[in-house]
Order: sequence, then C-alpha cells, then structure tokens
Amino acid sequence: MNTKYPHLLQPITLAGTTFRNRIFSAPMGGTDITPDCSIGPKTTKFYELRAKGGAAAVTVSECVVHETDGSHMFRLRLSVPGSLPSFTYTADAIRRHGAIPSVELSHSGQFGGTYLADKNKQHSLVQYGPSARIREDGVEVKELTKELIDEIVAAYGETAALAKRAGFEMVMIHGGHGWLINQFLSPLFNHRTDEYGGSFENRVRFAREVAASVRAAVGPAFPIEFRMSGDEFVEGGYHLDEGVRIAQAIEEYVDLIHVSAGTYQKTFGITHPSWFEPHGRNVYLAAEIKKHVSKPVATIGGLNDPAMLEEIIASGKADVVEMARALLADPELPHKVAEGREDEIVRCLRCFTCMAERANTFTRRCTVNPLIGREDEGLGEVQPAPVKRKVLVVGGGPGGL
Repeated sequence: MNTKYPHLLQPITLAGTTFRNRIFSAPMGGTDITPDCSIGPKTTKFYELRAKGGAAAVTVSECVVHETDGSHMFRLRLSVPGSLPSFTYTADAIRRHGAIPSVELSHSGQFGGTYLADKNKQHSLVQYGPSARIREDGVEVKELTKELIDEIVAAYGETAALAKRAGFEMVMIHGGHGWLINQFLSPLFNHRTDEYGGSFENRVRFAREVAASVRAAVGPAFPIEFRMSGDEFVEGGYHLDEGVRIAQAIEEYVDLIHVSAGTYQKTFGITHPSWFEPHGRNVYLAAEIKKHVSKPVATIGGLNDPAMLEEIIASGKADVVEMARALLADPELPHKVAEGREDEIVRCLRCFTCMAERANTFTRRCTVNPLIGREDEGLGEVQPAPVKRKVLVVGGGPGGL
C-alpha cells in the first residue's frame, strides 16, 4: 500500500460489507440502454472499467422505480420483464474485480423527460411532482395523490429487493439534485398543505418513508446509501442548516449519507462543478453534516487530486470520497494512487463533453480518455496501430491539446 495516502486507502465497513478503500465511483449513466430499459453490453463494460481501475464501489445509474417516471431517457428499469439478467451480468462484472456493485434508485418527478431529443414529445408529457405547476419549459406537472405516493414508496422497496436478487450488494437512494425526493424536501417545489407539505417534519416524511421501505426490503445487513443535496443554493430552496436536519432525519435507515449539492435544473454548475469552481467546492457541506450525524458521510464535487482526497479523510471532513467525471477521465485513478503513480493520473478537465455528447448523440465521450465508448474493445487496453506512421499535428489549440 502507498503510505502517502493511508487514510484514503483504508477499507471501510458498512452494514457488514467491507469496501477496499474510500474511493467510490459515483453514479454516471451508461449509453446503450435498450428500449425496454435494460443495460446494454457497452454499458456493462463501462461500469466494469471503473471496478477494474480500483474503485471500492461502482454505482449503476439511474434505475427508475415507478411508471410515473417512465418518460426520462437513459433510465433503467428492473421491473421490466427480461431486464433482470442484464443487471445480474453487470453486478457480476463489477464484483469480479473486487468492487462492490451498487445501483441508484431514482424518480425524477416533475423533471422526467428532460433529455428527450424530441421536444414536441417532451412538451406533450404530463409529469408528477409534489405540487401542481407548469414547468419553465411549458410541461404540465400534476400533483401526486396520496395513493400514488404510497405506490411509489412501495416501489422503491420492491426495486431494491430486485437489485439485491440481481446480485447488487448496495443500493443508493437518490434524494438530491431536484429529483422527486428532493422536490418533496424543498420548499421551492413543495407547496402541499397535507401531511407531506408545509413544516419540515411534513416535507421530510416522503424521504423517511422511502428509506424505511428500502430498509424493510433489503434487511439490516445490506448497505443503503442516501444521496442528498446539502444545500440547494437557490432562492426559495433549503440551505445547509436544513440539510443537516434532513441528514439527521434519515440516518436511522441508511448506512452512508452522500452529501452532494444543488438543484439540477437551477444550479447545474454547482451540482457538477465547472472549471470556474474550485476543486472540492462542496466538501464543506459534508464536513458540517458529519458533525451532526452518527453515520459515515461521503463527499463529492470536482475531486481528483490524491493529496486533497487524503486530507479530506484524514481531517475527518468525510469518510468516503466519490467521483464520477474524474473516473471517466481516468478509471485507473485508484490503482495509480495505491501504486504511487499519482503523477500518471489523467485529470478531468470538467469540460462537460461527457454530458453534452450523451444529450446530443446518446453516447458517452471524454475529451481526455479516447477509450470511453469503446470499453468493449479490449476493456480499456489501447491497441497498437496496425500500420505505424509518422504524424504531424498542425494546430494545437485548446481542443487539439
């Protein structure tokens, strides 16, 4: 083990499951999602590459839990007949490299259909949220009835049970970024007057019911990670003081509190820090929440420097560091840290090519990693050119470099 980073490389045990280090691969959606919401072979390799690179956990994203969220592109669905094998093969592919396979359980609520390329179809959709409204892009949002709320709560548990059956060894409940659970938590979106709206205790009720449903479905010896926004960073939303209370309200049901930030449709550049934001710009949220809860806390947001990651764990700001784009740019980052090859790490530019390509061409690409999208062509091994040539590169602008 590289003694330069002893805290970062130390194992951690959650609900009886031991993770080999403190570097988790955060949710990032695949590309060849089939029309019936199954995982395609390229996507399986996409996740396997991160496990092969040394991450302690690899989370598959995003698995919808209820038919009211069926219009969002690139969503997976365990309840579709015939989809279970694709999840099993993916869990196996992650586990064979020593990583713990996890799957993110999600409902995008009023923001379903956000990435539909067919805007006419997008505008014809009717989405569900905690309260009725007209979305900024003209899409109607209907208020969830109590009956539908009960169905969705039960569906989270049912989907978690299916994930466990498929071979996943952890689940992540997505409770942040403006998706449905966050919409209930947020006074910006939740204007209900019943037991699910108004006071903090009412707004957190849905999140607690979902977490309790998942816990009942998977049992006590199965890790549950809860992803939340520590601060929404938007006028009318909640801020860190209430983020602390949310973490306290759900910690009895979960094993890892994953503190992210922002509301997806309002503060995208904070949820996914751009190159205009400092590295680790959201770490302080996790650090503050960690002071007030008894469960381990994870942090995320513009992280890729091993020295910074070590300091975060060593100083007690967080127990786990999570990365998505950084492990897209270099899936081998954890192994390079452990082997003392940190000078070989290919750093994420935070340029958003990965996200732009997915929305425009339904693929995943990376400016600094040409293997992304070609994972099934040798699992991350660069093949030598069949014919060697001398090449002159003319024009070395930012794109060329």
